[in-house]
Amino acid sequence: MKKGPKPFKSKICPVCGVRKRRSSYYKKGANVSHKCKQCTLEDNRNRLPKYVGRYSEYRNNWRKNRYANDAQYRKKIAQQKKAIYDKRVAVLNAARRERWKNDPFNPARLYFRSKYVKTRTPPWVSKDELLAIYGKCPKGMEVDHIIPLKGLIDGRPVSGLHVPWNLQYLTVTANRQKKNRITEKDISHVL
Repeated sequence: MKKGPKPFKSKICPVCGVRKRRSSYYKKGANVSHKCKQCTLEDNRNRLPKYVGRYSEYRNNWRKNRYANDAQYRKKIAQQKKAIYDKRVAVLNAARRERWKNDPFNPARLYFRSKYVKTRTPPWVSKDELLAIYGKCPKGMEVDHIIPLKGLIDGRPVSGLHVPWNLQYLTVTANRQKKNRITEKDISHVL
């Protein structure tokens, strides 16, 4: 068995000129770095502005070019993304459902609602009238569409309009019970 030199217990850092213990130097295989940890960190901080972003920019460009030109690489990336998504799909969907249920200001819910309201509002309707109806809504009540924007009348699909004469005030519980289902008897006074 070949014996090497005994490991030293301390050495002088060539940068700061202070004798420090072996534990104050980074390990490099069986030996240690020539500068102490503090001097190495200071040197890295000083060099950082010169190199920051260069390597990541190079890597990003390399990936973009490879993705654009290599079909096999694109397929591999798609499989990786699908595997990651499949692993988390249940958690993601549960979080989406929870947010949809509990957050009235959820962007997805607001977009979904505004899309239907926009498509069901004729261009000739005065927006000021609609806003006045919503503004005068009594406390504990909600503005409800008599004929739902997307609903059922006796099991048949129906699409009402977002116009002042199709709006009414209902209590929260009555509005929840009604949902988007009505009967012809419910709207006989409107027709």
